[in-house]
Amino acid sequence: MASVVKTDHPHIVRVEGLCGGEPVIDGLRVTVRHVATLFRQGESIHEIAELLWLTEAQIVHALSYFFDHRAEIEALIAQEEAAHGQFRQS
Repeated sequence: MASVVKTDHPHIVRVEGLCGGEPVIDGLRVTVRHVATLFRQGESIHEIAELLWLTEAQIVHALSYFFDHRAEIEALIAQEEAAHGQFRQS
């Protein structure tokens, strides 16, 4: 059984073997990185909740984690963008 590591942010956990160990919404495969990316693109909390079929509380906690761990999440976003760039060039 994979170990679940709770964070200081309700609704946010890390699960060994799930999404590379990135912080996710508890019980789902939705990463904090994905929520933060949508927020940085200008989506509102309400819009993100509707897009991802989540509660606004889940989005708020994901964004709280992002703001408290900005360097970590921005590094993950940069890795994802680099991978997409390499894919487009192939």
